[in-house]
Amino acid sequence: METTARQRRRQSWDEQPSSTAATSPYNKHDKPSGGGSGGGERVQWGMVVLALGFFRYMSVKSNIIHDCDETFNYWEPLHFLLYNSGFQTWEYSSQYALRSYLYIIFHALVGVPASWLFGDDKVKVFYAVRLFLGILSVVADAFLVVALSRKYGKRIASYTLMMLCLTSGCYLASTSFLPSTFSMYAMSLATALALLEKTAWAVAIAASGVIIGWPFSVLAFVPVTLYSLRRNFKRSFLSGAIISVALLALSVLVDHYYYQRWTSSVLNLLLYNVLGGGESHLYGVEGPLFYVHNAFNNFNFAFVFALLFPATLLVQAAAKFVRPVILSLIISISYSRTFSLIHGYSAPVEIYKHLDYHEDAGAGSTLCVGSEWHRFPSSFFVPDYVAQVRWIDDGFRGLLPLPFNSTLGGTSAAPLYFNNKNKASEEQYLRDLESCTLLVELHLKRPFAYRGSDLSTWEVVAALPYLDRDFSPPLYRSFYIPFYWEHRNVFGMYKLLRRIPK
Repeated sequence: METTARQRRRQSWDEQPSSTAATSPYNKHDKPSGGGSGGGERVQWGMVVLALGFFRYMSVKSNIIHDCDETFNYWEPLHFLLYNSGFQTWEYSSQYALRSYLYIIFHALVGVPASWLFGDDKVKVFYAVRLFLGILSVVADAFLVVALSRKYGKRIASYTLMMLCLTSGCYLASTSFLPSTFSMYAMSLATALALLEKTAWAVAIAASGVIIGWPFSVLAFVPVTLYSLRRNFKRSFLSGAIISVALLALSVLVDHYYYQRWTSSVLNLLLYNVLGGGESHLYGVEGPLFYVHNAFNNFNFAFVFALLFPATLLVQAAAKFVRPVILSLIISISYSRTFSLIHGYSAPVEIYKHLDYHEDAGAGSTLCVGSEWHRFPSSFFVPDYVAQVRWIDDGFRGLLPLPFNSTLGGTSAAPLYFNNKNKASEEQYLRDLESCTLLVELHLKRPFAYRGSDLSTWEVVAALPYLDRDFSPPLYRSFYIPFYWEHRNVFGMYKLLRRIPK
């Protein structure tokens, strides 16, 4: 089997399409009944789409928002384009223009008709956009699985399908509204096209993933791009160059329309983060071990075996009986990781849904949020009777998002209260706390009182458990272990409170 694998890598799939050795699958169960390129039993499109569709739909419905960057740099600008209200970060100030509206309007293609269809029910619009993300993931990953089955046989494709469906990283990232997620879709699709020898298309999709998605993903696309250029340099190079120039030009035009000045957000972002044009270290710097730790959390032993793949090839013939154990281990750990994240940290999204049941707070209400501003799930969860969401001072001294100012020009505004030094603005906090009608707070077991603890002023209208990571053991908070997860971890209460009328 090891010899067969080595032969297949040395020979060209295109040069010898009828060669059994060039396309020989990994074991006897996948052998073709006849000749043919990439022959053998293949996975079926229907089965792949059904499996991916099921898990991506579960992700659409249950996934949480993992980072405030997703809320404030993507959901909020989209909300502003749809409803003319939402929070703006300094990156979207026309003075800095670090974020591309091309990525936002790509999702507005779904958001706009969804807002017409669902009207004031903005939560449904949120999930409609998420469903669109899930569909894109299904299409890209399905192409990858089918391409692998044609190139390497059913078994490798089936393993890949299992990982794409069940590992926490894929489950959670597939429906996150982030440019890196778009780059992930592009990576799956570009790899599939390269495997199918559609090299010009592969490079075009890779360029799209970098320019529309996350520019820093360019390093991840280097292998598939080099492979494509090696297979067909002229067509691949022309395809990549044409698509890159076209998308960069389109990005500049879109940025000009929204920022009302000629600029390139792609170039601005690269200058700020890479070439010393800014101070990106103000927002956190992680060492190399962060990526190893994160990769294991998201892919557990699948990540380990991927690193050890050459070694596992040498021993897998003698260790076939271990394979079901390994697969069961990966599936179990993936499920426990996903379950822990979703059930431990879903309270912020769920608590804001309770606002829909408290319209009796009155039109023009003010929703106040203190230290929990970074878990605000977006204005899509704020009903129309809430006139404004305001931050209140709980000691944070960094710069917070402020509402888009239509008076100053909306997306083209360059408000003076924004800066690129992460210094707090005097305008970001509400000073008159008596104007707060509703309050969102996380109550943890700490030796100090919370605002909402004053039951003569506030009444609790909804409360949900929230995992307290500081006082929960790393193993039990990271992975769901039945009985131990509930009893070894510590939980606070995420609360929605309403001011008691005097």
